[in-house]
Amino acid sequence: MKTNLITGSSQILNEQFVLLALEKNLAMVEFNLNREVIWANENFANTLNYTANEMLNMKHEQFCTHEFSSSKEYIALWENLRQGVRFQEKIERINKYGKTVWLEATYIPVLNKAGEIEGILKIATDITERENKTISTTRQLKEIPTNLVKAVTENTESKMDALQSLTKQTQLISEVSQLMRSIATKTNILALNAAIEAARAGDQGKGFSIVAEEVRKLANNVAEFINQVNMNVDHIRIETTQVNNITKDLQHIILDAELQFKKVLIELEALNK
Repeated sequence: MKTNLITGSSQILNEQFVLLALEKNLAMVEFNLNREVIWANENFANTLNYTANEMLNMKHEQFCTHEFSSSKEYIALWENLRQGVRFQEKIERINKYGKTVWLEATYIPVLNKAGEIEGILKIATDITERENKTISTTRQLKEIPTNLVKAVTENTESKMDALQSLTKQTQLISEVSQLMRSIATKTNILALNAAIEAARAGDQGKGFSIVAEEVRKLANNVAEFINQVNMNVDHIRIETTQVNNITKDLQHIILDAELQFKKVLIELEALNK
């Protein structure tokens, strides 16, 4: 029967082989309680573009952004680790050349035989490529509603201008129609008066009567044409109002969609943190 090297461990596989497998496949580093590197494997060193020897005695904060290392969160991290509280999170770190590296990391307090915390083991996986893709995708997603709203707004404004112009033209046509109706009515009255006068004149007024009749017919035709124009104008006015309302509704729908899209992005970013 196999004897565990670690007292109290119920692990089935040989601990030495497990440790070798972890060291071979994961980035690992050990810190003392003063936050100094006391050991790092090649995977961890390579992840931050150092050699393992270069990392010895380096302070933990040297791998962090200035904003984080000078924050209350950083102080709390190490206070908790010294009290035996494990930490696991996606973290941002800085490599030897000042570039950002993203890690999925776990900080594990390590106890000695007396049960006291002797150091901190950090196990990490480099997720920089995945995180950069996520950031890029999120940035592109953020631009979609903005570009969509811009396109719809520009298109809507153009349509609104056209509708306003059409409304003005319709009003002008309506005013001209009213003027023509007034002229036709007066012409019709004059033709009627002329016909009456021609009848009184007898044979001498026959020629005048024929002219008066033609004028009356023309006036009636004009009146009928004006009625048709007014019907078309009313139809255009109704259609213009409907298009105007639809355009405004579309603006509201797009703006609402933009707000909903932004909420989804906020939730997505929260999940990635």
